[in-house]
Amino acid sequence: PRSNRGFLQPRPVQQPRQSGAEKLGPSLGSGPERSLVTVTDSMFVVMCLDDVEIRSDPTYSDEARTGEFLSPGQCTAIDHKIVAGGVVFLRLSDGRGWVFSAKDQLLVMTEAHDYSRGLWHYNVVCEEDAETRAAPTFSDTHRTGEFVHSGDCVAVDERCRIAGGRFCKLADGRGWVFESKDGLLVLSEVKGMRRAARDFERGLWHYTVICDDDVEVRAAPTYSDEARTGQFLCPGDVVAIDERCRIGGIWFLKLCDGRGWVFESKDRISVMANME
Repeated sequence: PRSNRGFLQPRPVQQPRQSGAEKLGPSLGSGPERSLVTVTDSMFVVMCLDDVEIRSDPTYSDEARTGEFLSPGQCTAIDHKIVAGGVVFLRLSDGRGWVFSAKDQLLVMTEAHDYSRGLWHYNVVCEEDAETRAAPTFSDTHRTGEFVHSGDCVAVDERCRIAGGRFCKLADGRGWVFESKDGLLVLSEVKGMRRAARDFERGLWHYTVICDDDVEVRAAPTYSDEARTGQFLCPGDVVAIDERCRIGGIWFLKLCDGRGWVFESKDRISVMANME
């Protein structure tokens, strides 16, 4: 159960009256209890299970609430830290304000090491399904009820290291997955190396839909219903393809317009045909 909603504020709720000391938060005046550290756009990630409300100043005070929030698992750049009364406050690089790294012994934000944003594709290589997390952690409390399945190929748009573990954020919004756990490899990156060129290609091709039914686009190269996007190709449509990836003997095709992936065939029925 989530016991921290009182201070993280998922959205405005009635709060009990606070004492003056709690309302004002730690003292930010000059003195040995306060120190300011400038950092170079370090990346931090929200590790708690609730939205975190941004403050206009480095304080817990309700008066400093801005009405803007960071979401669980969201990464953001930080350019200043203030340590006040033993509490670390972090200033967002985009100028929206401050957040706290912890409160009441609950971790709220932590640094995301070796952070990168882009687009990569990974195969799920473990034998069992892997449950995604709301944030980059192994913790069971962050399980989402969403799974990636053995043999799936998934798109990843953010990567980082937390406490020595490497985590990947799924581009379709289902959460974070660990690259390995307890010495077992879970995700393996699909790379367009020469020796694997027959399984992964980049270029430009044109395909037409040759089946009789509409084809729903996926967010990643997979048949999984969880990757459905709600967008469709219709019989006779001609589309441009800039990536092809073969998984389990089936070619998946990435649409140039960014809508996602479609399969070349399914259940032994041809779906897409190369026009070249």
